[in-house]
Formats: sequence, C-alpha cells, structure tokens
Amino acid sequence: MATSVESRIPADAGTENAAEPRRGALRRHANLTRELAFTQFKLKYTGSVLGYVWSLVKPLMLFGILYFVFTKLFHLDRGTPNFVFQLLVAIVLFTFFQDTTSAAMNSIASNGGMIRKAYFPRAVLVVAATLSSLMTFTINMALIALIGGVLGKLALGWDTLLVPLFFVELYALVLGLSLLLSSLFVFYRDLGHIWEILMQLLIYGSAVIYPITLVPEGLRAWVLVNPVAQVIEDVRHALVTPDVASSMQIMGAAYVAPFLIAAAALGLGLYVFNRLTPRFAEYL
Repeated sequence: MATSVESRIPADAGTENAAEPRRGALRRHANLTRELAFTQFKLKYTGSVLGYVWSLVKPLMLFGILYFVFTKLFHLDRGTPNFVFQLLVAIVLFTFFQDTTSAAMNSIASNGGMIRKAYFPRAVLVVAATLSSLMTFTINMALIALIGGVLGKLALGWDTLLVPLFFVELYALVLGLSLLLSSLFVFYRDLGHIWEILMQLLIYGSAVIYPITLVPEGLRAWVLVNPVAQVIEDVRHALVTPDVASSMQIMGAAYVAPFLIAAAALGLGLYVFNRLTPRFAEYL
C-alpha cells in the first residue's frame, strides 16, 4: 500500500518554497490529503470480489451476534423500543470509532519510506486515514437511513437536525485520538495491543449493546460523560427513539463535559503529534 500511496505525492513535495503564499501551501496540502484518502479508500477493496460490501460485513456480523445473544438469550428487546435499530446505529458508530483509531494508529509507522523521501506535513497521513474511514462511515449511515426510512423505523424530528453536530463531535474525538496514538505508536508498538483490549472494554462502557435506560438512573450521567456513549445515545434519540430522554435531559449542566473531552482530545493529540514529529525519522 505504501508504494501506491507514495505515488500520489506530488513531485514537488520535497521542496518548500519560502515565498509561496500560505494559501497556496494549504491548498496543496489539502489536495494531497484528499488524494491519499481516496487512494486508501480504493486500496481497501482492490482485488476483492465483493469490493465495498466487505465494509458492511464486519458491522453486520457483529450486529447479528449481539442481536442473537442479547435478544434470544437475555431478551433485552423486551420493553425496549425499536431495539434492533438502536443496536444497528450504535454498532455503525462504534465501528467507525474503533476502525478509524486502529487504522490511523499505524499511519505514520507504516509510511516510513514516504516520510524519509519527501517533505509534507506528517499529519496529512493521519488525517487521510481518518477521512478514508469517514467515507465508509458516511455510506453506512446513509444505508441505515435508507433502510430505516423504507421500513418506517426512523422517527425524525427537530432533534434530527443536531445529528451532523454529533458527527462533528465524534470526528473531533477520533482525529485527536488518532493523532495521539499514531505519534506514540512510532515509539511504543505495544500500544496497538493495549488499544485493542481497551476497545473490547469500551464497547461495554459506551452503551453500544444495551440502551441507556437499562443503566441505573444514578449512573446514567456518568456513563454519558464518555463522548462515544453520549454520541451514540444522542444519535439514537434523534433518529430512532425520540421518546427516550436525550443525554442533555439526563446530564443537565454536565452535558458540556463530553464535548469538552472531545475538544481536549483533539488539542492533546495536536500538541503531542507536533512535539514528536521531528523524531519520527529516527525511529522509522
């Protein structure tokens, strides 16, 4: 993949013209980011028979397993409105968070050749990785909306207009963690295994496989401090279960906490990434 992605870097990427207007540099870097993102998106499915369909297999398999276990064995669907679509929405959101951070973590370490051969903002590699996953996420959410609309499972209202805001919040969190993880992974490869374990724990701590109404009332606000859980619950509320209390109604004034955490993750990721960038070439 490195060879194919590397071919997308412009021939003049190794030279920086000090007199070049900042706007021109930003445009060039944006074009590079876009090219890398589309290239990575295409390379995921190059040579496969099913192509993009593979991006649906993982969330659908996870959905099928969890649906069987928690409806047929534990009967969580009893008394839970529209449990099937609640679970499906949550899985797509969590899969985006998990897959993007895991893939972006390796975006610097796996492109040492590019980093040594050409000059470009190293963050481009991380942003491109997140945008590639964002394309898949956008298509998956569009399919959910289409299927839900056809089956009459969506409950749209004024709160639905807030869904793009929740997606921006989730992407800010993902980007911040991706910058942080990718920079640290260059020096500490064990981080990949640690993060994989944390994802297994987070799926239970983010109200993915159960509705927030099953959490004891006194603990719900604490669960929703986690931005992933808050986004999942608010998107569910906006698209599927408007009659269930939103995160804002549950948390009150503390509702600002998950947004602050997402912003802090983005700020920390940018800070650590910029501090460690000059040392990347030594370890790659």
